[in-house]
Amino acid sequence: MMKVLVSVIVALGALSGCSHLHRSADSGYAPAPEDVRYSDNSNRAVYDRQTRQTAYELGLDPASLSGRDLQAVRDRQQLRQLERSLSSRKEREQYSKILPWLKNDAEKIEVLSIPSIEGRQAWVNRNSVWNRSQAPQEEMKGLIESQDIAVGMPQDYVKRSWGDPMSVEVSGNPLYKNERWKYQKFVSAPEGYRKETRYVYFEGGRVVGWETE
Repeated sequence: MMKVLVSVIVALGALSGCSHLHRSADSGYAPAPEDVRYSDNSNRAVYDRQTRQTAYELGLDPASLSGRDLQAVRDRQQLRQLERSLSSRKEREQYSKILPWLKNDAEKIEVLSIPSIEGRQAWVNRNSVWNRSQAPQEEMKGLIESQDIAVGMPQDYVKRSWGDPMSVEVSGNPLYKNERWKYQKFVSAPEGYRKETRYVYFEGGRVVGWETE
């Protein structure tokens, strides 16, 4: 039975002691103006709170956001608004299925901005999204063959490499596929073999980090 995990935003932001937690530095977002304008102090307070929360979600330091970082924050906030606008179960299921195979926030925003299920499905077909799940990149093939994982690896590939997890914990809405998977493996050690517990963290169905106990 899946357990509820405290928000992955806090969990991933607070894992300063996790030596294996990695994030990609290349977000692919265009630069944004360095200055931030507010209409009044009330809006400033709300904006600051929302910006900090979203920055932590992206693995950014809210105290030193560059123009590019701010654009990434704005894109993520737009994405969350679009995700919340999915009103029917069919829409949510469609999005949840393709989510791990979408490349970045810009692509997610593009597909969610299409106003109909049929239009989104046409976009999925046109961009050969399902082919991405069937034909992993050469780097991913090598990782799977060596039973390894990497940042950005979709959940299906992690299962191909490490098998099914012992347990899965979900943070927030299951639609977003923000999860922590637990594995236990026996690894070689000087004294023989020892049991090792590993946790893999996912955002949007892709690996964002891991830790070993």
